[in-house]
Amino acid sequence: MEDVLSTLEDEISLRTGRAVKQQREALGFSLRKLAARSGISSSMISDIERGAKSPTVITVVRLAQALGVSAATLIETDTTPAPRIRVLRRGEGAGGEHPARWESLGPAGPGSRIDFVRYQIPPSTVLGPTDGHAAGTVEHMHVATGTVRVTVGDERAELVAGDSCSCRTDVPHSIENPDPTAEALIYLIVERG
Repeated sequence: MEDVLSTLEDEISLRTGRAVKQQREALGFSLRKLAARSGISSSMISDIERGAKSPTVITVVRLAQALGVSAATLIETDTTPAPRIRVLRRGEGAGGEHPARWESLGPAGPGSRIDFVRYQIPPSTVLGPTDGHAAGTVEHMHVATGTVRVTVGDERAELVAGDSCSCRTDVPHSIENPDPTAEALIYLIVERG
């Protein structure tokens, strides 16, 4: 029984170490930067990433907070190599469950927390309100044409062509095209928490 637990602990430690390294590199953090953000020494982080040391629960939580992810993400991450190139062909990401025409512009890879979407919003149309997303979710919007009104919780912003904004969307939110004559075109990157 002890051998089984040891094997399981080793597997979890290796998987967690790989996940920490993947998240750190994806953010462009050096070992020193992650150490400064987490309060854990860079040598300890290096040992964890290589699987040489098994992190405590507190260490995993501190690293996760510094990386902006949940502790579960570091423990449960599937580290199976994903294809390096994922292609979304024209029309494959098209949707239409609401009045706006939308199209996904990027295929989300396994474990990806990013969606890239284009919305064409007809005149005098409101999208939402949408329920809040997971804590830490941020939506980055760029208005290509037209005018939109963004409401997130109790805050509201008016945007015109060329404007951009970032919104923490862990509360109910909506996007409105208030113009009765012109369509609005927005590009949205959803970064899930």
